[in-house]
Amino acid sequence: MSKNEAADAEYMVLRDLDATHDRRVHLLLKFTSAILLVLGMGIFLAFAAQERWINCAFEVPIPLMGLAGALLTWRGHIRAASLLLVVSAYMMFSAIALFGDGPTAQIPRVTHLCLIPVAFGSFIALKKEAAWIRHSFVLICLATTVLFATTNVTIDVGLYLPDPLHRVVDWVISLGAISVLYLLMTIYMGDVGRMENYLHLANNRLVSLLSGMFPKKIAERLLTQRQTFAERYQNCSVLFADIVGFTHLTERMAPESMIAMLSEVFLRFDRCVEAFGLTKIKTIGDAYMVAAGVPEADPDHARKMMEFALQILDVVKEFPDIEIRVGIASGELVAGVIGQSRQVFDVWGDVVNLASRIESQGLQNQIQVSATTYALTRHAFNFSERSGISIKGKSGTHNVYVYTSRANELAPAC
Repeated sequence: MSKNEAADAEYMVLRDLDATHDRRVHLLLKFTSAILLVLGMGIFLAFAAQERWINCAFEVPIPLMGLAGALLTWRGHIRAASLLLVVSAYMMFSAIALFGDGPTAQIPRVTHLCLIPVAFGSFIALKKEAAWIRHSFVLICLATTVLFATTNVTIDVGLYLPDPLHRVVDWVISLGAISVLYLLMTIYMGDVGRMENYLHLANNRLVSLLSGMFPKKIAERLLTQRQTFAERYQNCSVLFADIVGFTHLTERMAPESMIAMLSEVFLRFDRCVEAFGLTKIKTIGDAYMVAAGVPEADPDHARKMMEFALQILDVVKEFPDIEIRVGIASGELVAGVIGQSRQVFDVWGDVVNLASRIESQGLQNQIQVSATTYALTRHAFNFSERSGISIKGKSGTHNVYVYTSRANELAPAC
């Protein structure tokens, strides 16, 4: 597996909380089993060197427990290994504290400290057990720790050690308890750190995705409010641009070439949208839809939309196979984000329908506007009137206006 594939695999694993937990428990069981083997054998050899065979027999369960946990983990019996290690560890360390680690005036009892990592480890290992089992076991471990720490309760069965050996064994047990606790913290906090990093990356990707799908103001609102919305905007302009004869174009061009050309045209349109501070609404096949004055009010919305329309006409001139019609209408509309899936920022209203109808009845490589847009922009642009135009959905005939020239020279480039 390559480094990239490994990174992708790890990324996918971190997306699955169960997989992350299973990985954590695997590490916990493996390292705990290893530590119990080493700790148990170390104490066993220390007693054997002193020929304290009763103590040796009492310590035998420690390495055996580590060995059994390792075998169960290796064979994939994670639940069994978890239950074995946490229950056996509790019983073993409680028995040692009660029968073999009686405190003296010079040497305190330390075995009960091992119950703290047992409690921490059980909270991780028993995550998939019933909540009452998990929490009860943790509380029992902690309560037993407090009992041994605050009392001198012991039962002498001949396992007490002389002070010099007792001191050495206490050092080994304390070191083992601290090592296991440190291991648990490293494993758990390592997973927390990885999950935090994953969430940070996922959040950044979400923000980038929303910023690409929605205007900045809308993306911020969706991220903070997390709910759909629709609002009315009083003064806006809507533009539709449609490629003339697109069906015939697809018949005589290879699909790959046609898509590549269309993508390049719309990419250039997008740059113009950004240059003029407009809002791209969507593309529908070969149609391109833009709004001005939404989601942020702009009193100059109509003029900016005309400037944008002139710029995209210049863009299209660079593609000899393409001709477009452009329709613009101005007025009131409703804009927002609605629905549960495939959410998009969209606009609705009579002005939207009017812009679409004006575009569909427009002239090739010409900009045709509604009476409202004409009234808002005639100081900056010259138009010729087309009268007696029937508009679908509206009674009677209407006047529309076709751009002819600028009233002054002002052409910001995109």
